Amino acid sequence: MLKKLLFGICVCFVALLVSCKGDDGAVGPVGAKGDTGATGATGPAGEDATGGSSAIILTTGAVTGAGTNGDLSFGLVDSLTTDEASFYDSGVAVLVYAKSLGVWWPLPGSVQFTGNKASGFTFVHGVDSGVFFVDIFTTGNSEGLATAPVRSFDDIRVVLLPDLGARRSSEINWNNYEETIKALGLTAADVKKAAVFKKK
Repeated sequence: MLKKLLFGICVCFVALLVSCKGDDGAVGPVGAKGDTGATGATGPAGEDATGGSSAIILTTGAVTGAGTNGDLSFGLVDSLTTDEASFYDSGVAVLVYAKSLGVWWPLPGSVQFTGNKASGFTFVHGVDSGVFFVDIFTTGNSEGLATAPVRSFDDIRVVLLPDLGARRSSEINWNNYEETIKALGLTAADVKKAAVFKKK
């Protein structure tokens, strides 16, 4: 009987202890700052920006010439300083496109004309008397004439690329005028008129 009584008292005492709740203790002090974590991996490269190109595009408009004696020579940038002349002489890539029959033909290369005729053209560029120029001349013709025949062009466009590295991009079809202009972020509003150039 005594054992049962003592057991009952112990059970009640344990239940009383469990049901009692004291005040929450105070928050402990802040721990020391941990070491800096390792640097994360580098994110993927962003896409190249479009527009804002530093390229220059010039037009001759409709022009007629044989590509001899400078009749297809054009002054592009004039009144150059010595430093500018040096840059334009060796620091730019030059692209030339001739338009005939509504088609842009890259130079050097062959250009088709009316009457199923064609002429081959190439070009040189440089600086003369402070003027940066492009001189287009003939390399042959479909008629086999000793004297180059006069040809009429719808237009001739010259594109100057100050960034020579861009010219090496294999992602752009530089032989295609429309693709080139689009890739460079140029529009018709960027086209400037070039003047006929006569070497002094």
